[in-house]
Amino acid sequence: MSLQHLPTIATAEELIERALKRSSKIEEKIRSADVRARVTSTRKVQALTDNLSQPLKKYVKAFPSFNNIHPFDYAIIDLTVSVDELRHSLGGIDWAANKVLEIGGDFSSKLSKTRKADASLGTMKKAYGRMTSVIRRVSSNLDFLIKARTVFRKLPAVNVEEPIAVFAGAPNVGKSSIIGAISTGKPEVKAYPFTTKAVSLGHIEMKYGRKMQVMDTPGLLDRPDSERNDIEKQGIAALEHLSPTIVFLTDCSGTAGYPMENQMALRDELKSRYPEYPWIDIRSKSDLEIEDETEIEDMLELSIENEESLIEFKKQLIDSLT
Repeated sequence: MSLQHLPTIATAEELIERALKRSSKIEEKIRSADVRARVTSTRKVQALTDNLSQPLKKYVKAFPSFNNIHPFDYAIIDLTVSVDELRHSLGGIDWAANKVLEIGGDFSSKLSKTRKADASLGTMKKAYGRMTSVIRRVSSNLDFLIKARTVFRKLPAVNVEEPIAVFAGAPNVGKSSIIGAISTGKPEVKAYPFTTKAVSLGHIEMKYGRKMQVMDTPGLLDRPDSERNDIEKQGIAALEHLSPTIVFLTDCSGTAGYPMENQMALRDELKSRYPEYPWIDIRSKSDLEIEDETEIEDMLELSIENEESLIEFKKQLIDSLT
């Protein structure tokens, strides 16, 4: 199961309420009150055991194995929710599922030996108390998984077998606007920097039913990785692990708010860091007056206001990925 399609996760109290409700419907029709109490209590304990442990096991199994996960997904998980915290929460929930099974088995064995109705009901109540207490002990772990699931549902479902272009550049150079103009992607566009808070994905239709992936990334500042925040590092993770075509955008209009010197230093860093990747240089916002010129060979001028430039860019992008 992918990160974007994890099952709905219940809180501790929701899980307990649901399990108790299902167990309460069990009632055996046996003439002897003592036997009826013992059999009914045993079946209720078994039902509660199953209805508490099985969802927990399902949650743990639904999350991908960290040993088999793609490096990009691993990096994104670590940057958005922390791999260590996710491991800890999954470990706690797996422990709870096994503990509930252990308690249920122990009390089912005890119930098989009771002879009076009062003893059966008392043993059942103790089993209920022990098992629900275990679930409440991992309440914070369940809450963490709920939070993680919400984060993961918003992440792009990258197909690592299909070609991908990753758009990179300083904040506010026009990456999101261009992706929105040429693909199915609909990243948020605002007239201020750092609008993009996470990587997002769009697609461009190609021949024979194939799709090309285009990824928007948060703006990068010209600084060492050690000083970059987790939002910036999502873009670095895409470049590091997806072997993409890099589309680097440079804004010469001055509206991005970042001097050409800083934009070129960032470009030089990425160029030297990923020399083997296909590379396309774009001068974005080409409809605006140039404030700070730069000399880059084969730089394509692009504006979302110029349909011809978008068509030419899409053609060059598709050629680079086929």
